[in-house]
Amino acid sequence: MKVLLIDPPIQVWELMGDCCAPPLGLAYIAAVLERNDIPVELIHCNGMNISWKDLPRLIRKSSPDILGTGAMTPMFSGAVKLVTMAKEIDPQIKTVVGGSHVTFTYEDTLRQIPEIDIVVRGEGEETIVDLVKCLETRSDLKNVKGIAYRNNGNITVTENRPPVDVNSLPLPAYHLLPMEKYHFEFLEEFSTMLTSRGCPFSCTFCSEWGFWGRPWRARNPESVGEELEIVTRKYKRKSVWFGDDCFNANYNHIKGICEQIEERDLDVQWFYQGRADFLIEYRDLLPLMQKTGNVMTQIGVEASTNEGLTSLNKKVSVEQMKEAVHLMKKYDIVSQGLIIIGTPEDTKESILHKIAYMKSLKVDFPIFTMFTPFPGSIVYEKAKEENLIEDFDFDHFDMAYVVMPTDKMRRDELFRWYGECHREYYSDPLQILTGLLSRNRFKRAIWRHMFRYGLKQAIRMYRGKGKYRL
Repeated sequence: MKVLLIDPPIQVWELMGDCCAPPLGLAYIAAVLERNDIPVELIHCNGMNISWKDLPRLIRKSSPDILGTGAMTPMFSGAVKLVTMAKEIDPQIKTVVGGSHVTFTYEDTLRQIPEIDIVVRGEGEETIVDLVKCLETRSDLKNVKGIAYRNNGNITVTENRPPVDVNSLPLPAYHLLPMEKYHFEFLEEFSTMLTSRGCPFSCTFCSEWGFWGRPWRARNPESVGEELEIVTRKYKRKSVWFGDDCFNANYNHIKGICEQIEERDLDVQWFYQGRADFLIEYRDLLPLMQKTGNVMTQIGVEASTNEGLTSLNKKVSVEQMKEAVHLMKKYDIVSQGLIIIGTPEDTKESILHKIAYMKSLKVDFPIFTMFTPFPGSIVYEKAKEENLIEDFDFDHFDMAYVVMPTDKMRRDELFRWYGECHREYYSDPLQILTGLLSRNRFKRAIWRHMFRYGLKQAIRMYRGKGKYRL
């Protein structure tokens, strides 16, 4: 059986600027299919400059038996549009959708969208191989772990699949992708990688720890080093974003990757998302990290008080946040901090406090994200149960749109104050001048981008465009 994997055209969050990154999830799926001698094609529409109008021709040309795609919540409508298109072309095509969104909404998904035949729940690499073999031999789908499907009008859910051994997986099928096309607004030639899966924590606003399961699993440093060498030498990528949910969860993991970069003499600048408490605990690694190319670190600040952090089950303190940012400045590592606006207890006063707090932290680049109850998160179940979500259009679940009010603020009020966060920080003349004149060229590049973004948003707000989204 032939499998066609498609990452459909998507609109990138405007804050990211001109950005195009490889679809790692589908690249891993393609790699395991190839290893099992299953014919596969991979189409990345954004990377290959393929529009919705182009897709019918390409699907017909491929003539697949199975069409697969994946989607996070704000991209789900694109997945639905894709499988609907495939069924119109050939109703016999088996459509398979995976990813975090359908993992947690499989029942509603299968009941509401008949064009989706099978949902893959959780990690898909082992599941897709078993599924293809099952369909090829016309065996009973109930023997395939980790899926859900319709069966005589009912939804059948098979046994959960255990977390995959990340060191058993092949490297992503980069040869099927236009690697030369991947870029980021303020970076040189760019790509992404995963060095671990999962997270050892359970923040209430996050669904990723539920999707990847327990425990946190790290790849061998040698495997990461091999992939880094391929990405930087073969594909000429100069910048790599480690997209792990918690890259810095283990001392030896970080140290091993840094040593691989040194041993292989790789010239790469790299970035990651991690936790403030681990950054402090493993502070003796910061010189090595900086030496081997760690130019920026993103931490989840999330709240401006310890009470707020506790309500999010963050298990970190504001004091630790301050120490972590101080350490990054000491080693000239650009700091990016994400803080959530619009939590249920937020008021105008608490939002002003968050703005002041981010200024006091001296984070180089704060990212103000809108509180979004993603399916699979603890807050989603609570918000759904209490009928707090006013907008169930999943296109709007992108952390830049207001889908629910707070206890004391309407959505339109919240939107105005969300915009104020960006204006207050990114229109500050001293902040702008300091950033644009920084000795750190990476920081200068980001500030140029953020200044343009902030100016555009200020004009949009002034003209009154957009009611609930920046």
